[in-house]
Amino acid sequence: MIIHQYESLNPFILPLRSSLLIEASAGTGKTFTIVLLYLRLLLRLGNENAYVRPLSIEEILVVTFTEAATSELRERIRENIHELRLACIRGYSNNVMLMELLKYISNTADAISLLLIAESQIDKAAIFTIHGFCQRMINFNAFESKVFFKHKLIENEELLLKQATADFWRYYCYPLKQDIIRVIVNEWKGPEQLFVTLKPLLQGKLSTLSIIPKDGETLELRHDHNLSNIINIKQHWLKLGKQIITLISDSDIDKRSYSNKYLLLWFNQISKWAKSETNSYDIPNNLFRFGQKALQEKTKKNGVSPYHLFFLEIDQFLKKAVSLRDLVIILALKYVRYSVQKEKESRALLGFDDLLIKLDAALQLEDNKDQLAQSIRMRFPVALIDEFQDTDPIQYRIFHKLYMNQRDHILLLIGDPKQAIYAFRGADVFTYIKARNEIKKHYTLGTNWRSSAMMIDSINTLFSQVEMPFLFKDIPFCSVKFTKANHLLTLKFKNCLQPALRFWLHSDHKLTFNEHQNFIAQKCALDISYWIHSGNQKQALLGKIPTLRPIQASDITVLVRNRSEANLIRDALNQVNIPSVYLSNSDTIYMVTEARELLWLLQAVLEPEQGTILRTALATSLLAFNALQIDNLISYKNQCTWHKIVDMFTRWRLVWEKHGILPMIHTIIQDHQLAEETSAFRNIERRLINLLHLGELLQEASIKMNSLHALVRYLSRQISLCINENNNENNKSVNQQQLRSENNINLIKIVTIYKAKGLQYPLVWFPFATGFREINTDIVLYHDRKYFNSIIDLNASNDILNLAQQEKLSEDLRLLYVALTRSIYHCSVGIIPYFQNTIKKNNKTDFHKSALGYLLQRGKAATEQQLIKILENIKNTGIDVVSSQKLNVQHWKVKTIYDNHSSHYDNPLLNARKVTRKLTDSWCISSYTSLYHQNTYNISDTIPNFGLEFVRKKSNIEQNEYKIESLTPHDFPRGVKSGIFLHEIFQSLDFMHSPSKHELSEHLSRNGYSLSWQPMLNQWVTNVLNVQLNKEGIKLFELSPNNRLIEMTFYFPINHLLEVQKLDEIMRYNDSLSAEGPILNIPKIYGMLKGCIDLVFRWHNKYYILDYKSNWLGSELNSYNLSAMRKSMITHRYDLQYQLYTLALHRYLKYRMPNYNYEEHFGGVFYLFLRGINVNSFSNGIFYIRPTFNCISKLDNLLNSHSME
Repeated sequence: MIIHQYESLNPFILPLRSSLLIEASAGTGKTFTIVLLYLRLLLRLGNENAYVRPLSIEEILVVTFTEAATSELRERIRENIHELRLACIRGYSNNVMLMELLKYISNTADAISLLLIAESQIDKAAIFTIHGFCQRMINFNAFESKVFFKHKLIENEELLLKQATADFWRYYCYPLKQDIIRVIVNEWKGPEQLFVTLKPLLQGKLSTLSIIPKDGETLELRHDHNLSNIINIKQHWLKLGKQIITLISDSDIDKRSYSNKYLLLWFNQISKWAKSETNSYDIPNNLFRFGQKALQEKTKKNGVSPYHLFFLEIDQFLKKAVSLRDLVIILALKYVRYSVQKEKESRALLGFDDLLIKLDAALQLEDNKDQLAQSIRMRFPVALIDEFQDTDPIQYRIFHKLYMNQRDHILLLIGDPKQAIYAFRGADVFTYIKARNEIKKHYTLGTNWRSSAMMIDSINTLFSQVEMPFLFKDIPFCSVKFTKANHLLTLKFKNCLQPALRFWLHSDHKLTFNEHQNFIAQKCALDISYWIHSGNQKQALLGKIPTLRPIQASDITVLVRNRSEANLIRDALNQVNIPSVYLSNSDTIYMVTEARELLWLLQAVLEPEQGTILRTALATSLLAFNALQIDNLISYKNQCTWHKIVDMFTRWRLVWEKHGILPMIHTIIQDHQLAEETSAFRNIERRLINLLHLGELLQEASIKMNSLHALVRYLSRQISLCINENNNENNKSVNQQQLRSENNINLIKIVTIYKAKGLQYPLVWFPFATGFREINTDIVLYHDRKYFNSIIDLNASNDILNLAQQEKLSEDLRLLYVALTRSIYHCSVGIIPYFQNTIKKNNKTDFHKSALGYLLQRGKAATEQQLIKILENIKNTGIDVVSSQKLNVQHWKVKTIYDNHSSHYDNPLLNARKVTRKLTDSWCISSYTSLYHQNTYNISDTIPNFGLEFVRKKSNIEQNEYKIESLTPHDFPRGVKSGIFLHEIFQSLDFMHSPSKHELSEHLSRNGYSLSWQPMLNQWVTNVLNVQLNKEGIKLFELSPNNRLIEMTFYFPINHLLEVQKLDEIMRYNDSLSAEGPILNIPKIYGMLKGCIDLVFRWHNKYYILDYKSNWLGSELNSYNLSAMRKSMITHRYDLQYQLYTLALHRYLKYRMPNYNYEEHFGGVFYLFLRGINVNSFSNGIFYIRPTFNCISKLDNLLNSHSME
């Protein structure tokens, strides 16, 4: 085993000068050491090893990597400053560290004074995250860093990156020839898929590309070169012809692999390809069989293999990928980075990475003459960098420039490379290795203060199984020691000492990997239930001798890698009725059941008269009406009760309108006693927290909404976005939307390893310890082994893949180390020696590819029996190995109603009653939409998206991504979703200003449309706003806010059964358009008639109705002529719609406008067929009609209503 020489750290006498590196293994008191060194710097303690002068708290820079860590560290420092000051006053302290420090204080009066000043100014302490530090330095040195004085920090640049990717797609791909576009589209269907490829390469530090394109190389030149290579191979193949078969047949090649049958088949396939036209990169799968390498491998031992220069040429051809993929990625990375940077500069924006990049660039500028670095050193003479293993090249370069080799300045780097697990955030352990090699003075903290002696010994044993447990000699493992106090930490079961590390082995080769995962999760849950049960029986005890206490649920933590593993454990724990909490949950509040139920409740509050909607709300678990109660409510005998409920919902709406949605939710909770009513359900606290959290978010969102309906649509959209995992809101918004934790004192905690780092738990279960993932992508990020530079390889060879896989395994080993070192008393680890693909002939599993398998099997494949032997060899007092089938389990079962019956299916009490009467409900709320659907019943209406749009092979966006011409409104997707989307845009518009590029992009992203539509959509909306609607010159952009009413909702009663035949007669007799339509075929109407008019506007003292239509009538502007629009109006019975809308506006004006006269004040109805709008003419896309007063008057009399709501 490699022996590493370290100098053990004594923090009381550590020489505080120059640059120092402190490696602190898990549990060795890293934070304790930082606090102690901080106190020494404040008071200049350490005799000859002290700093040159006492420092104020504003001069000691402490940098860590999370806001939570800065808060915790600040509080720890404050507490110790206060305690040390009291110790100086009293002359003693119960704290051993402070008593030791008192020995170095010669003048207690001065110390008390300095500590008092430090304590009073603790809020000014220079304890920052790395980004906080960089931001302050940039703000304090704006001239030197060349950053705007006023800039806005954005936490998520994804929207900007997506927009830049879409711009790249348009700029580079649209002008290309069809055959080149076809090649690109085979890789990515559009900019969204390209962004998925680019995203991991755009985040964090800038890596070096392994392949740099030639100067001036374009997609066209690369494409021509690729086709030329393919044509060359084809020509050589055809030239040799059957000579190829002869060469192979006459050689000593294995005829079983290259039989005459298969050889001729392969030859004919490739010959057919060689004769075909070359306009794509399709390569026959069997071409490799004619390469020199494959032929030589299949030649018999000591035999003569077939040889020809063309066979070597095939190998060279296949070795070089015939693709545009790497060039597109390189060009896209360059374009997107440049474009986003320019966009941020134009809008004075800075991202988190920009803070580091800007400060680093300013420090490296030669014209600064090191002034910026000197200014920062004057402000902070000493820097303590915590969690330095999570650094990256830019961060290290900043501190290297500031403090390395600087006299009278100290750089203290504190970290543990064994715990470097945040590569996905941009952390780079190889930067730590580089720094470690550059700094001469190394110290280590070698005593574990956290875990039991048995736990420490067990981890030492496991990680000492191999010479380099973390694969790299620069990430060594040194066994840590323990104190006498660690011996007192004990776990007992029935008075027997329990092992600290227990492996439970499960093997069943018949199960798939997912089945293994499910099984191990269930066993884990049952094992936990047994320990909790034993704790309740006071048989399982833990603590420090002699004070032991029973095990509780809150002592147990299950560590997982990701959400899917957490879900498996939560489900398994639920099956045995053990409550748990997932502390790493990043789900948003809109994903929970309460969000959907609140949506249904709000819909009912808006329309309590709508029976179906109201019944849906009552059936939610929030109001908890059962089926029998709802059925009783709608019966004729309980109409009074039903009306009371309607009145209650109406009252809730009044609270909503007057005070807001959050007070309404509080009113509902109080009126309906939700806390008490939901007592029959599990997770009561969780449900109420979710409900109130939703209320707070909606209350905040309501400020920007112009109506209650808009807020409900907002909630519906947020739920839809979360379901589709398409939420692109900024991080601040996402943080606000994340689920809030309930009181988890008595719950099993489920935590990811990443979240658990730095924490400690009494008992730990790590059931999925053997998971691993092999790298199988052609885009690989790895580090060269000489200079540790980060490199992106877009065409990774097997050697590069092996390097990347080695780095991945090293990270898995570090994750395993972090997981095992979280426990104080005990850790249970699941082992599944499974086969990754198929069972090998030698029965050797793929367990050695996992981190735990690498340690136990030393990176070598082994059978299950060999693994069991290895595990038996490492068994000792602290390490135990058991089979998962032998785990002691006790299934907790909640008694149910079925326990009292031998066969609950035969119990007559549980049989549902059959309905014998005819269910009718004549009173209803009707609208144009419901009447139209009843009139035109079609089987397709009962099947969502069962139309022409649904069966198209490709969507318009897919077809037009690679057209040379720009997208047009005719290409925009059809269907209900698109219509709702367009209505949403026009409802949100300020007609007097065209929508901004950012606003349209947000609309597109929220509704799941490609950002490629943004330029076309912008022009489309502008055209609609600027088109002249008629000869009088009406234009939407000239309508001021006080001359327009958006989404005018109306209700009026129908107090008797309305005979549809009379309605149809009035329409036909008084409206020429209605006369052309079919006879209305709808049931008799009784109840309420409602509607929502898209736009009512006033022009020259006349009132007009306008309705937006997204109907697709054809792909040309001429398809939207008057004849075509008239036909569509008849087909969809829009005549009924505009007559009802006109009647509603007529009644409204009659009651609200003095001296109202229909002929004088009503202007007519416009239907805008949006796809056919031509800004230069109102002959296409604009349908205008003005119903006669006689028609509207007779409709008014027919409906016989004299009140308006």
